[in-house]
Amino acid sequence: MAPLFSALFQYLHDLSSLSITHYLLILTISIRLLIYTQTRPSNPHLSLPPSPPWLPLLGHLHRIGSLPHRSLQNLSSCYGPIMYLHLGSVPTVVLSSADAVEKSVHFHDIELSNRPRSAVGDILLYGSSDISFSPYGEYWRQARRICVLHLLSTKRVQSFGFIRQQEVSLLIDKIRLISSHNGGCGSVVNLSRMLFKLTNDIICRATLGRKLSDDGSDKAHGLLMQFSAHLGTILMEENVPCLRWLDWLRGTKKRMRKTAEGLDSCLENAIDEHLKAKRDDLGDGKCKDPIEVSDLVDVLLNIQENDKEIGISLSRNNIKAIILDMFAAGTDTVYTTLEWTMAELIKNPKEMKNVQDEVRSMIGTDGRLTEETIEKMTYLNAAIKETFRLHPPAPLLVPRESTKDIDLLGYYIPARTRFIINAWAIGRDPSTWERADEFMPERFLGSNVDYNGQHFGLIPFGTGRRTCPGMSFAMATVGFTLASLLYHFDWDLPDEMKGKPLDMSEDNGISVHRKLDLILEARPHSVFA
Repeated sequence: MAPLFSALFQYLHDLSSLSITHYLLILTISIRLLIYTQTRPSNPHLSLPPSPPWLPLLGHLHRIGSLPHRSLQNLSSCYGPIMYLHLGSVPTVVLSSADAVEKSVHFHDIELSNRPRSAVGDILLYGSSDISFSPYGEYWRQARRICVLHLLSTKRVQSFGFIRQQEVSLLIDKIRLISSHNGGCGSVVNLSRMLFKLTNDIICRATLGRKLSDDGSDKAHGLLMQFSAHLGTILMEENVPCLRWLDWLRGTKKRMRKTAEGLDSCLENAIDEHLKAKRDDLGDGKCKDPIEVSDLVDVLLNIQENDKEIGISLSRNNIKAIILDMFAAGTDTVYTTLEWTMAELIKNPKEMKNVQDEVRSMIGTDGRLTEETIEKMTYLNAAIKETFRLHPPAPLLVPRESTKDIDLLGYYIPARTRFIINAWAIGRDPSTWERADEFMPERFLGSNVDYNGQHFGLIPFGTGRRTCPGMSFAMATVGFTLASLLYHFDWDLPDEMKGKPLDMSEDNGISVHRKLDLILEARPHSVFA
């Protein structure tokens, strides 16, 4: 290897005699040699996974389009379910099959439980001190334990049932009111906007104890939308450091910092309000039971006071980071799932009728809906699973990073390699799913396949140690909202859109929403008809 480098240096001695073609050739060879020396297997019998041709500096970045989950699926169809890419200077393994994920996470879960350092997480989430982006270690273990045992336990999720019921009732009443202005014959509504506001209001009440709209300002809603959009940002400095000036030119980090400052101000005010209320309660001789506190900020403040019991000290910034995690998972995931499920049911009238018949027969004429009843709605839950299969809210999940060299199905994977799990491609893999591109809730009837991370063909919430702890909270909201909408209204496309295929285009981000808002006609349904 040394003589080869010496020859290169000698060749570079007289730069004035080289053409642009020579420069590019030397640059390509140099980068390939550098990567080879950094990633060559310690075991000479192992090799890196298959990899497409790549360019100097960019690696395979030029192969990633505006919808990365689709671009990566196309590449994996040529290079296999375990594929090795260079995203700029970042070595990356892409997993695109259930078997590849099972072999990776099942056998190497600890080695693949780290998160790559993210400037986005550092700016927006207080040094990545939340749960989703936090590096694997003692802080993450204790923070996740707090989330599982105190913030999103079964008992806690059930305690927020009245919030879900009240907010969904307000949504139903709002749609009915719009319909009444049209003589009760139906109303055209922007369901996307309504569902976003609904999920936002639910998570705000559960987390902060009040809705952000209570102060009459839309500023906080706008900040949360910007926050969600920024989470999907790819910074050039992390992939091609020599092109970091492009981030500066686009003002990307400046916009992120402005959003972070605005959210920080909102969260500071919310925490101060809670601390003041707590002091007032103590002054009145009242003392809340830690289990009975009304919202998640109260829970975190109580835990902060008793940090000896959890093994870590929660700072104010840690609390704010965890709160933002709740917003990111509790709003975007739920809203996206509701939107795609309604779109698929509109697109598939037979399945819409099946799920509505089930919902209306199980609720009956009194209109009383309970979460216990929803759990028994097999077709509704099958439709939700089918939506997760076709439209996982975060199609590439949150990237992982290997902490040591591993042998994966005979391939050598060096330490500090980024791992991307393409949940979108896995859900549409014809080797796992029959008629993989069709919306068929029936495939889950009588099946034990679930979205809890144990069945690797359906992993919308991830799998292994990094499974999303907010799954039960999200599903409680999704099920209750869908059952209510399908019970109270008959849904169809507006007159001007009938006879045309429903546009199912996607919009890019860490969560993939519909590109166009879902505009539907809602006609109140009479249970006595």
